[in-house]
Amino acid sequence: MSGRLQNRAEGWALARKALDYMEEFNIPPTAENYAIWSAYACDHNNELCDAIDRHIDEGRAFDQAYLDTLYEKYFSLRRLQDAVMASSGQMTKELGEVRESLRAAHRDQMDYGKTLQGATGDLSAETDPEALRQMVQTLIDATAKMQERSRNLERRLHETSSEVTQLRSNLERVREEAMTDALTGIANRKRFDEMLRKGRRETEADGQPMCLLLCDIDHFKRFNDTWGHQTGDQIIRFVAGCMTRHAEDHQTVARYGGEEFGIVLPKTKLAEATAIAEKIRKTVESKKLMRKSTNEDLGNITISMGVAQYRPGESVESLIERADTNLYKSKQNGRNRITAEDPADVANAA
Repeated sequence: MSGRLQNRAEGWALARKALDYMEEFNIPPTAENYAIWSAYACDHNNELCDAIDRHIDEGRAFDQAYLDTLYEKYFSLRRLQDAVMASSGQMTKELGEVRESLRAAHRDQMDYGKTLQGATGDLSAETDPEALRQMVQTLIDATAKMQERSRNLERRLHETSSEVTQLRSNLERVREEAMTDALTGIANRKRFDEMLRKGRRETEADGQPMCLLLCDIDHFKRFNDTWGHQTGDQIIRFVAGCMTRHAEDHQTVARYGGEEFGIVLPKTKLAEATAIAEKIRKTVESKKLMRKSTNEDLGNITISMGVAQYRPGESVESLIERADTNLYKSKQNGRNRITAEDPADVANAA
């Protein structure tokens, strides 16, 4: 078998393997889901494969919310990398053209200098009017050429500046997309991690308090299984909107996982963070949701929340673990509630 035929056969085998996985786990046949499972079938992304294997070992279903999280986490970064490479190539091209324009301008400047030097050497008291006229015309032509070259160089530099600004804007847009959850429009896990690390650095530098709030939609799997993924998506968007409504501009609301959310709260004390959490909990609980497609009453949605305040010198992983422990306590104690750590523990750790 030739190399090309062998590659084609291997490609079909991997495609069948990916589709078999999707059929086995009842995965909807979307382009994003196929990208996930073809990567899993190829076994070339260790982190993705480990995440899927853990999910399988835990016996959990692959709902669309979790699949969206996988796609955001493992494939959005690739789009950012591709955009960086494309921008870098365009930038190199632009800089190359500017460099050539500068070289041409330098050559013209040298020629202009030689022309002036030659004219100065030719001037004498005996220079006849015709020779003088030709000399002046030569200087006029050389000056006009230099002016035209200067105008062209100025135009080219202006165009390049505009191109660079546009490239920077495009790159920032792609970066923002890579840090945004596609379903809700809030920050995704990558932005959450970035802002939590940034908050930790600032807290260590200025001594201001920082809190972390984690949230989970109660009985979300039941809603998903009963009403389907589209209704589940509607609920996720609703909760994201409630959290955003009560967060300040300097606080980062993020979709932490499938039906899990987090808010990074820099310059915020534990009591303030708990008050924000309570506002969010009441807002979510007070609304009755209707299924968009049928206007069926979905009843009340509730959330459970855990709050923790950063302790000097601890890792972000430790802070997340403490907030998550408090979230778990809220679920254990009946859901639809907030669990925050004891203020005395915060004072003792300071």
